[in-house]
Amino acid sequence: MSSRQSHLVDPSVEWSPGARVVGSAAREKLLLAHAPLVKYLAHRIGSRLAGPVDFDDLTGDGLLGLIEAVDRFDPSHQVRFKTYAESRIRGAILDGVRARDWAPRSLRRAERKLEMAIASVEKRTRRVASDEEIAQELRLSLEELQELYVQARGVRVGSLPGRDDEGRDPPDPRLDPLREVEEKEHKSLLSEEVSRLPEREQLVLSLYYERGLTLKEIGAVFGVTESRVCQIHTRAVARLRTRVAERMAVPELEGSRA
Repeated sequence: MSSRQSHLVDPSVEWSPGARVVGSAAREKLLLAHAPLVKYLAHRIGSRLAGPVDFDDLTGDGLLGLIEAVDRFDPSHQVRFKTYAESRIRGAILDGVRARDWAPRSLRRAERKLEMAIASVEKRTRRVASDEEIAQELRLSLEELQELYVQARGVRVGSLPGRDDEGRDPPDPRLDPLREVEEKEHKSLLSEEVSRLPEREQLVLSLYYERGLTLKEIGAVFGVTESRVCQIHTRAVARLRTRVAERMAVPELEGSRA
């Protein structure tokens, strides 16, 4: 839990077996102590979504995640309840967003158009595609391309490739060793491709995903508008999705030819 979030929860309130009892004082105290964290995460995630957002819905999803955390927490795993609760709250909010399908089909089409254009340019030139080249590939003006970046923003809830399961319990490698190997390979490829992005795009992704800054806050760091940061972020994620998907597909194609 980041320093921004840790102050939201009273450190003296910890989980106890009595919190599993519905209606108990221990349960009520624990839920109330973590309610501010639910609201914080709901607004944090909501601020990254495209289109209209009902924060009451997001908060409700988060509360369900908190209740689930109280009921499922296992202290023998040597993880603090605050850490576990944050993961379950975040996961419940993201699940709720997916169920309501915040992103219209038009936004998904915009995302796909960008990915295909970037892939086409970079495959042909064997280098990072510029905005001018992407716009030319799509037969758009630069102004129209900037608008497409904005349209595509938020389609995947601001997640990087391979992070769609954020908030869920990690898989047990004893139950699915193949999945664990595949996930490690995916993360390794992702990390490698991030390092190949232009420095400005790397920094935006780092501030957004690792430091937890909003697009507006990143804009203040760079001295540019929130809209411009949004465009940089969308372009970077589109590059990553295309490159990682292409590299992970290669072994499968080679295997099918053998």
